[in-house]
Amino acid sequence: MSLRRIYFESNYGDVTTLNRHKYFHFTIILVIKRLLKVFFKLTPRVLAYRAFRNRILKEMPIDEKEIAEEAKKFVDTLIELGPTFIKFGQILSVRPDIMPEAYIKELARLQDDVPPAPFNQVSKIIEEELGDSVKILKELSSASLGQVYLGEYKGKIVAIKVNRPRIKEIVNEDIQVVKKLLPLLRFVFDESFTEIIKVFLEEFSRRIFEEMDYTKEAFYLNKIKEELSDYPSLRIPSIVKATKRVLVMEYIKGYKVTSEEAKKIVGTRILAYRVFRLFMYMLLNKDYFHADPHPGNIAVDDQGNLVLYDFGMSGKIDEKTRNLLIRAYVAMIRMDADSLVRVLDELGAIQPFADRRVLAKGLKLFMQAMQGIEVSELELEDFMKLADQVFFKFPLRMPSKLVLPFRMINVLDGTCREIDKDFDFVKSSITFLEEEGYTTKVVIEQVREIVDGIWNRFRSFLLSYSQQQELINIQSSRRGSTIVNYIPQTILVITIIFYAITRDIIITLLMVILALSISLSGRKNT
Repeated sequence: MSLRRIYFESNYGDVTTLNRHKYFHFTIILVIKRLLKVFFKLTPRVLAYRAFRNRILKEMPIDEKEIAEEAKKFVDTLIELGPTFIKFGQILSVRPDIMPEAYIKELARLQDDVPPAPFNQVSKIIEEELGDSVKILKELSSASLGQVYLGEYKGKIVAIKVNRPRIKEIVNEDIQVVKKLLPLLRFVFDESFTEIIKVFLEEFSRRIFEEMDYTKEAFYLNKIKEELSDYPSLRIPSIVKATKRVLVMEYIKGYKVTSEEAKKIVGTRILAYRVFRLFMYMLLNKDYFHADPHPGNIAVDDQGNLVLYDFGMSGKIDEKTRNLLIRAYVAMIRMDADSLVRVLDELGAIQPFADRRVLAKGLKLFMQAMQGIEVSELELEDFMKLADQVFFKFPLRMPSKLVLPFRMINVLDGTCREIDKDFDFVKSSITFLEEEGYTTKVVIEQVREIVDGIWNRFRSFLLSYSQQQELINIQSSRRGSTIVNYIPQTILVITIIFYAITRDIIITLLMVILALSISLSGRKNT
């Protein structure tokens, strides 16, 4: 039973046939009140955002202090509006195609830490899902969507994650309120931007309900645990039981990765790189990855092993996208704007109407500010600032498949810096790329692309040449030279088949030269 209904019945009696009409009006009044609250709280912030956005797009000067203050007001408003809007802001914090740099920096401070719901309400959910065979020992943490307790279940010490009371109803109502207000954006922004927000809201609506379904979290946890089964010095808890509202897991004691205890066990510099390497390894090597590496989700046990918690925000990445991310990663490190544009295009991150040459020139202009600085001295913050500016000013878009990887990298940087204030993301990236051999892989892939491009152009030439040869053969056949003229064509056909199978460019070119030599010799004889 919802809290709204409990409140109604405590004041007006049971929702009987006589009271249904009154209950309906009561519900409508609450929805309208919520809609008006959201409207009046967000409208000033949206209008202020529009003013800054227009100035940035027109490359007009911006008062940094003023935009920073407004960004803070925007984030404070989201916190005041509750869990749905906190989550909304967390996803916006990694959407540089929507939010300018000052807003993204402020949104990054959004945390899930909120006061816990009354235990008597939470215990009812636990009892409904697990029965009376569970004993709650203490609370471990509290977030906007759920709470975690230490408990005993069927004789085992476990961690129990449970939905906050009525959270799905609250989130659903808030999403419906936002969707009702969405058409009003057409009076404030251009149609293209409004469409971006609409798609963003649809993706957010799907993702937040998945995060509240603990059977999905159990699925991701098991997949990631399986894929990382041979990863050294890593522990991931086992699932004991999973329902949509409650998740029971093996309890692994650990120290928060940013705590002094954890740093004493491993050492700050080594610990920061180990955390960085683990999450980048997942993203660039495996199908599934943990997308929320904030300090509360990573621990160190007494033996120095890393421990991962909370797989509610996890993702899956296909091989093609993973390879493109590696190439984009290398291009960013090398500051190769042309390669980066090509990769972004393949990722679907460039608007169809965009002029790729102009975009490449724009990226080069931004990257020129970095030239003259040794790569090892660059900081991820500089890269993130660069990326934020590029996404916001140029006709780029953030494909939905990149939202979680981008968020993961952003949060990972902050966590590693909390562990080690001298952590250098770019230097660590170079080390990681070299350890995994990604730089060599990217070079091979680029060479293959160049060869494929040359081959496609050459194949077009061969097809055109073959058609011309047919005409020559017709004339030659009248003079008894048909067999000789078919030899180069046969070799060319074999060459095409050979290259398609082996991709051996050297032997292929030798076979082409042979075919051309025979052809030219035949033409001289005629």
